[in-house]
Order: sequence, then C-alpha cells, then structure tokens
Amino acid sequence: MNEIGVIASIVSAAVGAVLGVVGAKRNLIADGDRHSRESATIISEIGYIKSGIDDIKRKQEKTEERYYDLAVRVSRLETAVWHKKEE
Repeated sequence: MNEIGVIASIVSAAVGAVLGVVGAKRNLIADGDRHSRESATIISEIGYIKSGIDDIKRKQEKTEERYYDLAVRVSRLETAVWHKKEE
C-alpha cells in the first residue's frame, strides 16, 4: 500500500512538472505575440506622428511664403508712398 502512495506521488510530481513546463512555454509564446502587437501599434503611431509633423512643416512653409509676399508688397507700397511724398 505504501508503494502505491509513493508511485502516485512520483506520477503526480511528473505530471505537475510537465504541466508547469507546458504552461510556461505557452505564456512565453503569448508574451511574444503581445509584444509583437504592441510594437506594431507603436510603429504605426510613430508613422501617424511623423505624418502630422510633415503636414505642420508644409503649412509653416506656405505661411512663410505668404508672409514674405506680404512683406514685399508692403515694402513696395512704402517705397511708392515715400516717392509720392518727395514729388
């Protein structure tokens, strides 16, 4: 009877060890999958941010061009007014 208890204990320990290893392996695979999804999400978010920055740069360049055009127009008007005053 005592031998059956020892054998049952050994079998239980072996089954427990196998289940522990299988569970750990499954968790490692799940962690890898989760990490891959998180990395893909971060990369796509970085792409959206980069796109937004590029849009802001284009708008800033257009604004600078308009500012320069206005500065040229104001300068021409000032010159014309100054020459009229001299006449």
